[in-house]
Amino acid sequence: MLNITPNLQAPSQSLFQRNSTGFNFDNRERDNQLAEREGFIPKPPTTTGSTVVGIKYRDGVILATDRQGTADGRITTNCMKKIYRLQENIYAGGSGVCGDLHQVARLTRAEMDLHQLQMGCKVPVVCANHFVKHMLYRYQGNIKITMLIGGVDNGGPSLYSTWFEGSTTKIPFAAQGSGNCAALPVLEKGWNASLDEKSAESLAIDAVRSGIRNDLYSGSPIHICIIRTDYSVSLYDKIFAGIPVPRPPVLRVKPQPPKVLFAADHTLEPIANSMHSLPPESDQVVPKGTRTALALARLKSKKIKETTEIDG
Repeated sequence: MLNITPNLQAPSQSLFQRNSTGFNFDNRERDNQLAEREGFIPKPPTTTGSTVVGIKYRDGVILATDRQGTADGRITTNCMKKIYRLQENIYAGGSGVCGDLHQVARLTRAEMDLHQLQMGCKVPVVCANHFVKHMLYRYQGNIKITMLIGGVDNGGPSLYSTWFEGSTTKIPFAAQGSGNCAALPVLEKGWNASLDEKSAESLAIDAVRSGIRNDLYSGSPIHICIIRTDYSVSLYDKIFAGIPVPRPPVLRVKPQPPKVLFAADHTLEPIANSMHSLPPESDQVVPKGTRTALALARLKSKKIKETTEIDG
């Protein structure tokens, strides 16, 4: 009996064991074999554009993101999750490759749960940030995500901005994602250390709204997370319909033939009958007043003058 099943080697047993980092690479060996035998090219990972904003105000921290998901430049969903719960007092908003973002958030939450069991109290915000930045630094930028980690602990509200290569900064406000260039100026203009919750919430919404209007990969609605110093949390969506930017009308000029300002009529006469005639063998016709006629007249007068001088 003929066996037409492709002879693909079974993945090694070590690949099926759960990796300690939380990432699963079971299909990598299979894809390599398919690429060698049948020309299969696996689809590369796609990044999602987003606008993520974090603000530390007087009584807590606010995280706000858009909820539009994109792949290959196309809008795929308007309800994508970009804010993750790491602990009761710690939340994170991220942008980048969707699969990496979900996996890092899930792994960070599991590690913080274990840390809370060992400590017996609420986990400080800096612990979650340390775990994320060490993981991103260990992978040397291959995990393409950026995260804003915010929360409250015994030291008060804290906000950390962590980038894909592992660098981190503790700052009072931050913006990440593809719409950060439009959101950051709004934060720089409106933030101050004495903001109350209502003013900080309005500022975060305005910053995300600016990112949505100026970034093709960001979209509504806006997802908001408020973490207060009394450890209460509010999560809700604010529906925002993008207002199209008015554009000036296109100036269209109808093509018209050129206008004739003036016209001069020049009669044509045979050169033999004209005042400035050429030799009799010439059949050319030259209009009066043209450069050719004037040049011929000058040439004729010059010849007549030379002839008169020689005769004299």
